[in-house]
Amino acid sequence: MIVRMMVRVLAVAVWAFGCTCWAQDAEMGKQAFAACAPCHAPDQNGVGPKISGVLNRPAGSVEGFRYSRAMKNSRIVWDEKSLDVYLAEPQKLVPGNLMPFSGIADARKRSDLIAYLGTLK
Repeated sequence: MIVRMMVRVLAVAVWAFGCTCWAQDAEMGKQAFAACAPCHAPDQNGVGPKISGVLNRPAGSVEGFRYSRAMKNSRIVWDEKSLDVYLAEPQKLVPGNLMPFSGIADARKRSDLIAYLGTLK
């Protein structure tokens, strides 16, 4: 009886807090990065800012890259949660940003991509 109640509580908590119940797969994330690669490179700015070290970096802070005013003023520090929201709908999180990308609807792909980005130090 107690075990059933604990399972129910855990299930509600997972649902309520949006827990991703799968392990992140950086190898799959590397494949998902192919959609980002035309604009973003790991170690140099291009059409988009370099992507290495993105986790825990303030948005709009890569030296030498020209960001939109919206991104520079967003006050976001990129972590797994903020990256997940941004990668799902970039214009929703930072209205007026200049990234011409509609987002990644698949939560698993976003999770894997974020795991891969975490390997780029």
